[in-house]
Amino acid sequence: MTLRFSTNGEISFNDIIVIRMKKFSCDNTVGKLMRKLRLLGFDTEKCDESFESDRILLTKSRKRWEGYEGESFLVFSDSWREQLSELEKRYAISKEAVPFSRCAECNSLLLRASGEEVKNLVPERVYLSVSNFKICPVCKKVYWSGSHVKRIKKEFERIFGGTGESDC
Repeated sequence: MTLRFSTNGEISFNDIIVIRMKKFSCDNTVGKLMRKLRLLGFDTEKCDESFESDRILLTKSRKRWEGYEGESFLVFSDSWREQLSELEKRYAISKEAVPFSRCAECNSLLLRASGEEVKNLVPERVYLSVSNFKICPVCKKVYWSGSHVKRIKKEFERIFGGTGESDC
């Protein structure tokens, strides 16, 4: 698996390429997994009692898993890292991953933004030192490549065995 990371540790802000990816619904038993799937670029929604059956349900609840009419996956591990490994074994999600292309908070696709556009939304030190930003058009959360991105990239590389050398 090769995640789309650049060699210099920066997020690459190429135009978004629309590809058909798996879509997931996560219940409250796998909340951390939902956030990580979003960071990997997967359309992942929190499900309630009425959720879309065109999505793959991810749950630790055997009752919900058995009662779901669409495709579903019963997650066994309590660790989000092991949960991603379970999904990799079942769905080969690393082949479809487009890291850092979705908002981890609200699931919207991120858009490129200039420093001027986010100047009042980020700390001054970030504005002065970072040139590439992404912003969520819905919740206005701003993303940039910092130490937090480097840490999660290393976690994903450990889980999926990637080199982290291609662009995101």
